[in-house]
Amino acid sequence: MTNTLHIIVDSLPSVESSWVTVLSALLVPAITVVAVYIAYQQYQINKSRLRHETYERRLAVYKCVQRYLLEILREGKTTYDQALKFYSEASEAAFLFDPSVQEKIDQIYEKSIEMEAEYEKMYPADKSPGLPVGDERSVVCKKNADLLKWHINELRECRPFFAKKLGLKIT
Repeated sequence: MTNTLHIIVDSLPSVESSWVTVLSALLVPAITVVAVYIAYQQYQINKSRLRHETYERRLAVYKCVQRYLLEILREGKTTYDQALKFYSEASEAAFLFDPSVQEKIDQIYEKSIEMEAEYEKMYPADKSPGLPVGDERSVVCKKNADLLKWHINELRECRPFFAKKLGLKIT
């Protein structure tokens, strides 16, 4: 019996030693997993903080687009100066949104310039006589009206488009 007890007692320290070795080996991967989890959480927090901190600036771009389109709707036309001012004020969009927003701003700007060019054919800025009455003037008037309708349609589409980009839900 003493011999058996002696064998058991002698075997315990070696078992403890192997447990310490196993736990020590598992400690490094466990610490790595915890560190990766913490790093991921920090990434998510920083991403959320950046989105929150840029919200006001992103909203300002939306308001600029909306204000410009409302101005066109109210006046029924635009000017080169208004178009340039709009493009300048909305230029920050390239840094705050994905490329689709800048593409939309570019498109609004280009259509606005085209609309002003058509309007100027009918009513030149230098006060010279515009296009005479007839088919040519009718074509220009129709094109100008189509561009105005396009801008009005963009105003309708502006809110849901930007709501997605700002991460808002429209009710």
